[in-house]
Amino acid sequence: MTHYVPRVRSALIWIAEPTFDEEPTVEDVERIDRWRWPIWFPLSVALHRKLVTRIGMVPIPKQLQPFPLLRNGDKKHGWRLVRLVQDANGSLAISGRGLGQCKDPSVPIDGGVNDTRLKEMIVSGWRPEDEW
Repeated sequence: MTHYVPRVRSALIWIAEPTFDEEPTVEDVERIDRWRWPIWFPLSVALHRKLVTRIGMVPIPKQLQPFPLLRNGDKKHGWRLVRLVQDANGSLAISGRGLGQCKDPSVPIDGGVNDTRLKEMIVSGWRPEDEW
């Protein structure tokens, strides 16, 4: 998890390029240097229900620290660029103001998934370009 939005109780998680047959160690996670895409996921709920396993705390890689540019919308209505912004109260919210239309299919989608869909996406090698 790199970002958390309390208002929607969702975490932005990044899917690593490598996958592991066994549960990775903290050291394994620290060595990851390639990331597929981010997605919103109810991480606290999944931890509480034991649907995922907490591995440990690691520093967020520099390239993942800024909130990524995302796209929302759909094929029919068009894709728009969005970014997470912090308001004057310190709350985080999604904003699409002034960012315009998305023309790059590799831009990650501003969407959420449950644990079942997340596993399907990882195993199938899904990429944002698959939903353009």
